[in-house]
Order: sequence, then C-alpha cells, then structure tokens
Amino acid sequence: MKSVHLSFICTRIVMVLVLACAAALPQLLRGYFHYTALPSYASPYPLTLLISLYLCCLPTLAALLCLDRLLRNIKNEQVFIRLNVKLLRVISWCCFAVALILLIAAWNYIFLILLSVMFGLFGLILRVVKNVIEEAVNLKTENDYTI
Repeated sequence: MKSVHLSFICTRIVMVLVLACAAALPQLLRGYFHYTALPSYASPYPLTLLISLYLCCLPTLAALLCLDRLLRNIKNEQVFIRLNVKLLRVISWCCFAVALILLIAAWNYIFLILLSVMFGLFGLILRVVKNVIEEAVNLKTENDYTI
C-alpha cells in the first residue's frame, strides 16, 4: 500500500508539473531555442512546436486523471474490475495520441521522432497489460459464478 500511496502522490505532482509547464511553455521554448543551436525561424519560438506541445498536454492530462482513478481503485482493493480495464485502455490511447502528435511535429523537428517512438512503445506495453488485466477480470467473473 505504501507503493500505491507514493504513486498516487507522484501522479498528482506530475499533474501539477504538466499544468505549470503548459503555462510556461512559451518561455520554456524561447529559452530552449536561445541556448541551443536550433534555429528559431525569426520568432522567439516556432509556432508549430508550441501548438504540438500544447496538443500533447490534453491527452497527457487525460492519462494522468485516468491513472489517478486507477490508483484510487487499487488503493480501495478493487484491482480486477472492468473499470480498471477501461482506464488502462484510455491511458494507452492517450499515449498513442501523443505519439501521433509528436510524429506529425517531427516533420519539422526530427528530434521528436524518438519521443514519438517512446510514447508509442509505452502505449503498446499498456495495451498488453490491459489485455492481461482484462483476462484476469474475465477469470474472476467466471470464478465468482461457479460454486
């Protein structure tokens, strides 16, 4: 239970960090392009990258909210339930959405391909975990109906 509680706290901290980064994103990009050799294309920050990163914030926050709910269910000792399968499904699709957004943004910024692959891989791993939990839920349901 200590691990679940720590994960719960970390999830909330990351939510706050995502919101803070979203609020400071123009300044963060301006600083990033100032200290790197990447061209800024005559503006303080490239608009396409800014839009792409803002679009990534939406599925990221949705995934974090689902993770928060999933951890709350686990904390309440509700592990093998259909809602958790649904939450894992939503989290994996959020990862795929971020991967797609970053892959499109990689058209202009090649370094985003690595992040896109990482999010895609994470989404795939979550799909496998979702399938395992879904099968466990089916077995539990079947066992509950047998005498």
